[in-house]
Amino acid sequence: MHNIKVNLNGLEIMLFFWNSIISKEKVNELFINDLCSMREFSFIYQEEFTTDSLRTILSALNNKEPYKASKKEMKFYSNNLRVMEYIDEVLPIINAIKKMNMDILSQKLDENINEIIVVPGTSNTITKSDHCLIVDFFAARLSQGNIIINDKKIEDALLDA
Repeated sequence: MHNIKVNLNGLEIMLFFWNSIISKEKVNELFINDLCSMREFSFIYQEEFTTDSLRTILSALNNKEPYKASKKEMKFYSNNLRVMEYIDEVLPIINAIKKMNMDILSQKLDENINEIIVVPGTSNTITKSDHCLIVDFFAARLSQGNIIINDKKIEDALLDA
């Protein structure tokens, strides 16, 4: 059995960001820039969604400004708005993710996987990158106490990734 680390840093920092905005507090641009440079978010960047995309979206949310851009950027922006509007429904999902038991999964997952990173992203699924499984938080739902991603329990979705 190998050890698998569950990395929630990206999710935790976004929870702080969401709660700040909900509380009508503004975060400073340095915070946003630091967030965008976190390793956890590097896994969501691609040609259509860059570090600059994330920075401008978070800045628009922070300043309560409308945002118009590419389809992928708009989806990320809308997902953030949805989370902030329904934070009481989102918190149980976050708590369930924090309580995930990796013992059984670590026996079944590919030994090349050493980290599961949960981060709000743009893929709506689980992707593999650099010995990590990247779980797009926006794809997670809670159903009968189970975390569901793409109509599968998260354990099964991680094994299928």
